[in-house]
Amino acid sequence: MPNNKLKIGVLGCGTVANIGHLPIYHKSSLTEIEAVSDPLESHLKQAQKLYNVPKAYKKPEDLLDDPNIEAVSICSPHWAHAEQVIRAARNGKHILCEKPIGLNLVEVNKMIKAVEKNNVIFQTATQKRFDLGFQFIKEKIFKKEIGDIIQASIYWYHSMPDLGLNPRNDLIQEVGLWRLTDEKCGGGDLIDHGPHYFDLLRWWFGEIKSVSAQIRRVHKTRAYEDHSTVLLSFKKSDITAIFERSEAYFGSVYGEELGRIHGTKGTYFFDVPHEYSLKPMTLKKHFRRNKTSKISEVETTFPKDRWNLSYAREIRSFINNILGRSNEDVGFPQEWIPTIYDGKAGLEIVLASYESQRTQSTIQLPLKEYRPLVWH
Repeated sequence: MPNNKLKIGVLGCGTVANIGHLPIYHKSSLTEIEAVSDPLESHLKQAQKLYNVPKAYKKPEDLLDDPNIEAVSICSPHWAHAEQVIRAARNGKHILCEKPIGLNLVEVNKMIKAVEKNNVIFQTATQKRFDLGFQFIKEKIFKKEIGDIIQASIYWYHSMPDLGLNPRNDLIQEVGLWRLTDEKCGGGDLIDHGPHYFDLLRWWFGEIKSVSAQIRRVHKTRAYEDHSTVLLSFKKSDITAIFERSEAYFGSVYGEELGRIHGTKGTYFFDVPHEYSLKPMTLKKHFRRNKTSKISEVETTFPKDRWNLSYAREIRSFINNILGRSNEDVGFPQEWIPTIYDGKAGLEIVLASYESQRTQSTIQLPLKEYRPLVWH
């Protein structure tokens, strides 16, 4: 279909767009990038040059109102998502939206109404589901390869410099530190990174029952939190999960992303390279071949081809879904593609974590009350 390609618009031309969205649309034989939008002239020029994009808009409204565009990737800052999603839906455009999809459940419910009313496809951009390693874990959990799961533990940090709150600091804009410094974000590191693993944990183990969190703002010049520890329980099992996430730890800027999933017959260990390195995870399984044997280790390797890494599989699934194609070429079941309801559920766990910190209590889901954390 060289003369009938799906016309794509990308809102926000920062790092995530250039790593995870634009190059995949550009490579796909099924799509053509019709337009990009970004308030920064340098971002627009770079995207146009790299991906041969005919149109560039400084105002996102102009892209969203462009009648030639059939689908959009929303890679803009958190606070812009709700308004842009609703406008895109009203204009009949299919939507792939980065997380968090909104800042609170009220605005997300408005987004859901717009998506449902206008019958457009909405995919939440929680790309970790599409990681071949995490999909492998999902499939092996179902088969009880390591027995009944007892606990999952996630340890993930970056060590980001404390650059204060000056919005004119070019480095803050270029490396995305506005996520920690701009009060419009509605939260800090947890609302930015928590939805990734909260989505994975729901996908692996089912709906969350309760949330208990301890959240800190280590660097006082930041607008919101930069360190969190969250304990989760699940509605249909006795599994517990611990999510430890920080931008305040001392260490490498790119940090570490490690996890363990403990079962009655073994443990999975995973080590995920920094997402912008575009490399597959390391996954090992520890188990005993019989009750008296020594512990054995098996490592599973995954393809290094970038076309089969998480961002690419996410975008390819979005394209296939819009075009009504089978997703067999991606190898990811269509029923597993994250929807707007998955995006809402991930956000709800973040907000429940904030409420747990605010009230110093365990919060049961669904969330009945939420008031933002105030940092002084």
